[in-house]
Amino acid sequence: MNLFEALDMVAKDEKELQEKYIKLADQETDPFVKAFLHRIVKDAVKHEKKVYKKYEKILNTINKKTY
Repeated sequence: MNLFEALDMVAKDEKELQEKYIKLADQETDPFVKAFLHRIVKDAVKHEKKVYKKYEKILNTINKKTY
């Protein structure tokens, strides 16, 4: 597995997690549980952005180096 494949895998997992909790929140009747599930989605979005920033920085560093 190379770095690009790893990034795609992590991003796909993050999206699947978000979709899963959005579906659960839509079905939930308890407002506190619904808010909790939406908060999980919000946190997952933040984590996804951090992952992209981290790997973008790594890729830029790799591209700058010459071997």
